[in-house]
Amino acid sequence: MSDKQWCYVSNDCDDLNGGEYATNQVGFAQGGWNNLASTSTLSWKLCDPAADSILKYKSVGELVDLGQLSDVSLSRLLRLAYPAVNITWGEAMYFMEAIDEAWAPRVTLEDVVDALQAPTSAWGSRVVDVHSMLSDIVKSEQGTILDSPGHGDNFHVIRGREVWVVQRIALGDMAYLGGHFALEFDVNCTIGCAPARGEAPSPVDLETL
Repeated sequence: MSDKQWCYVSNDCDDLNGGEYATNQVGFAQGGWNNLASTSTLSWKLCDPAADSILKYKSVGELVDLGQLSDVSLSRLLRLAYPAVNITWGEAMYFMEAIDEAWAPRVTLEDVVDALQAPTSAWGSRVVDVHSMLSDIVKSEQGTILDSPGHGDNFHVIRGREVWVVQRIALGDMAYLGGHFALEFDVNCTIGCAPARGEAPSPVDLETL
């Protein structure tokens, strides 16, 4: 299931693509009788990449736009969208910087990665394993989270040769308590991205919120 995306749908939906029906009408009545509270009748379905919009295939910028439109935590949205690997930014930093330095418009990303000098086992098996995993991740151009200690909310994201930093702002508590959840975290590209798009200043003044 780790490579799939699911969503809630109405029980009227017959194409669950491997998902399951939730409580039927009889179960709904029984649940309400026993618990004195209504019970959801929503089913859940596995999304179909050919027909549905899959979060994992969206760019970081598209996910940020979606999070801001829906006013949800950008950190949480990225966590739910992309797979995570047990590699820290400290382990990946030199690898990604080397790709950025070697990048040229007429060279493919795969050629750049393959041209990097791979470490030998003399440096330890962990270094060799990390180099191999990062090579596959970069070539796939699948957005991937470099997991932070304790699976925290601040982390790095790699997508192709891009490196994005997800970090809670200094006034994150004010953004959260004020209900402006999309403003709680900054998501910025630090390596391998095109110049940032010009954006209008936030209409919410967190200093005086």
